[in-house]
Amino acid sequence: MQHVVRILLAAAVVVAAGCGGRDEAESGTAAGAAPAGSTAAAPSNEFKVANVMIGKRIGANNLITEPTFQFAPPDTIYVSVGTTGKSDSTAITAVWHFQTGQTVDSSTQAISPDGPENTEFHVSRPKGWPMGTYNVIIYADGDSVDGKTFAVKK
Repeated sequence: MQHVVRILLAAAVVVAAGCGGRDEAESGTAAGAAPAGSTAAAPSNEFKVANVMIGKRIGANNLITEPTFQFAPPDTIYVSVGTTGKSDSTAITAVWHFQTGQTVDSSTQAISPDGPENTEFHVSRPKGWPMGTYNVIIYADGDSVDGKTFAVKK
């Protein structure tokens, strides 16, 4: 019996040490609750561009399956724009530029997401891309949200 009492007493000491000597009444918070004055991160339904990926291949759900920043002249170049949140209508635009600043291509897609979604853009050139550095800038409703720089090499 004395052995059981010692075990329970040892367990109580371990629990008290794990609490750091503070009880819930002193801290003003219950176990697992957010401290007073802080705001718990509630899931936001606000529309935003979460990520932009670039690559040589696109697969299911408009996701890049072969990401890269280096392309060969005959390649098709894909961009996947991942968005989160909800929007009645948002215009996503991809504007592609050559290193001289010359616009190579531009396209816009109107989307009405209700949660995570990926929108695909691509450019190709039947005669092949001139070697050099390019960039693509992604806009959401006219505001620049992300950009990727890539190179075309032999």
